[in-house]
Amino acid sequence: MKTKVILVLLIAISCILMSGCMGESISEDNDSIEDTYDPTMDYFPDKVDVEYAIGFSVEYHNNYKFVTVTDPKTSVEYSYVLVQKGTPVPEGYSDSLVVEIPVESIVALPISHIPALDVIGEVDKLKAVGNFNYVNSVPVRELIEEGAVEEVGSGNEVNVESIVEINPDIVSTLTTDMTGSDEYIFALKDMGLKPVSTCESKEESPLGRAEWVKFMSLFFNDEKKANEYFAKVSENYTEMAQLANNVEERPIVMAEYALRGTWYAPGGNSFIAQFVKDAGGVYLWENDNNTESFELDFEYVLDKGKDSDYWFVSADWDSIEAMESYDPLYLEFNPAKTGNVYTCYYRVYDTGEDGGYGGNDYYESGVLRPDIVLADYIKILHPELLPDYELYYHKQLESTSEDSE
Repeated sequence: MKTKVILVLLIAISCILMSGCMGESISEDNDSIEDTYDPTMDYFPDKVDVEYAIGFSVEYHNNYKFVTVTDPKTSVEYSYVLVQKGTPVPEGYSDSLVVEIPVESIVALPISHIPALDVIGEVDKLKAVGNFNYVNSVPVRELIEEGAVEEVGSGNEVNVESIVEINPDIVSTLTTDMTGSDEYIFALKDMGLKPVSTCESKEESPLGRAEWVKFMSLFFNDEKKANEYFAKVSENYTEMAQLANNVEERPIVMAEYALRGTWYAPGGNSFIAQFVKDAGGVYLWENDNNTESFELDFEYVLDKGKDSDYWFVSADWDSIEAMESYDPLYLEFNPAKTGNVYTCYYRVYDTGEDGGYGGNDYYESGVLRPDIVLADYIKILHPELLPDYELYYHKQLESTSEDSE
């Protein structure tokens, strides 16, 4: 009975992300501030509390919000003063970026920021993305086809001039610790634009990463929507984790693969490691202290991980043979022999063109749906716990060989 209730919750909550059906915007009353500013008035009746995320915080004042983003890896801080339109900018924040809210337009360079806009019902404010090929969201794909959303490049290929022409209220970006990879951010600032950096990818927990929907809501005065959404997701995630909490057998799980001889494995304090733990598994590198991926020698991984039970990869392989063609040594790992290799490349947008492909939904909605990702993990590691559940983001690599066991 409990399993059925959880499955119903999963199905019910999925409509929220796909349709943005969280109700009317709470910013309506705030969109038309009277000319006479009232310093005693609280312009933000709905507020967020940060429960899991360690990368951002917010302080509420009557007519502005002071938001701090702290990169968990570098400890570099970014601060923003979000001032309600029609009210004065506070003094004492000369080192912070001032943004008038609610914003009316946004350029989202990382695709991981798109789902939050969908959840809070602000997709129509999106004016550009980094790369069309990485977009999975159906509403955004439709806007792209209509010509309402532009492509401005990503990484070192960001076209600053194009963004300047769009002139959005804010440009959402990711924090980075790679030398030279953030030069476009300084260029945007020099041109008078307002880049807003986030670091949800560096969160240690899946719920911490998903809670960044609250961060995005701060810029639109959509806190109520974000709170309602996240409350349901976190409740559902907790229910799923409790379901797998008392399993007797905990299989060993390895992750990712080698690139040019170097294996980039998620750290022992990463959200991937947390998924494995909450799903009733033991992550191969659980004693590592990294929150992000770290480098390992291929031979070392083979020595330590060849007897693993399950293997999760973020590769677009469609079969064991495809994995073998990438590197025959992968067949030395036990999961490759038993068929227990799973990839997150299941929900990939089909452009309808020959050889065409779009974004991977795992990297979009999966960021804000850790409950469904966890359900996938549980179904794979302990299928008896969710007998009627079907994988949503993951698929098993099957062998196309007739001689396969």
